[in-house]
Amino acid sequence: MNAAPPARLLALGTNGYLPSFGRQTMAFLVATPGAALLLDAGSGVARLAEPSARELLDGIERLDILLTHYHLDHVIGLSYLPGLVPGLPIRIFAPAPPLTAFGSEALDRLLSPPLFPAPIHRWPMAVEIVPFAGAALEIGPFAVRVRAQKHPGGSVGVRIGDRLAYVTDTILDRATADFVRGVGTLLHEVWLDDEQAARDDAGRSGHSSATPVARLAREAGVGRLVPVHHHPFRSPAALAEIAAVLVAAAGCPVELPVEGQPIDLQ
Repeated sequence: MNAAPPARLLALGTNGYLPSFGRQTMAFLVATPGAALLLDAGSGVARLAEPSARELLDGIERLDILLTHYHLDHVIGLSYLPGLVPGLPIRIFAPAPPLTAFGSEALDRLLSPPLFPAPIHRWPMAVEIVPFAGAALEIGPFAVRVRAQKHPGGSVGVRIGDRLAYVTDTILDRATADFVRGVGTLLHEVWLDDEQAARDDAGRSGHSSATPVARLAREAGVGRLVPVHHHPFRSPAALAEIAAVLVAAAGCPVELPVEGQPIDLQ
């Protein structure tokens, strides 16, 4: 059996809602030789101009993008693409009902006048929008599974083979443990710390908190937990405190991603 080609993960944006403390909003680049998949397209897409991203994009013939939902902190960076990669064809996989409450029409509203000067069909590269409502996708060399999550307007969790799972903008869902079981790296949102979770209604906010996420990672037997979708008011010191809570409960390595620094995916 041939070994899978090496893959790397580059965090481009790790914040929810808005940029802060030098962190951008949600975008993660997964790359293998000759192929790249962008998970969400928040303001972190701006980092595609940086050398670490340019290195991973070198030699690819198309940039694939998989959106989990349509909130601005996950899609605003789409508007940066004509300036960042004007000669590179783009394919956008856009969730549709019943996975989410809205479909790709949300992109038409965002990326056209008066909100954006050039509609997608006038961009300087070929752009294909691929709506999806099923549980499995083949995106270049990436075998992708998705599942619906509980979040205002809906969102999808993503699993790429056994290497990576990306779970953000969702309340803690016990079914997630089965979805991510045994995966090498789990990116899971930790929007709330335990004190916030004790006083806030997670069902209303549609987000997850630290210790329950760590316990889910332990139950699912993941190889590594990477907390993402940070609260914008959380300082680097506060993130380190969150990481310590996760380490104590997760039973696996915990790694805070640094935007612009790649991570090898086992």
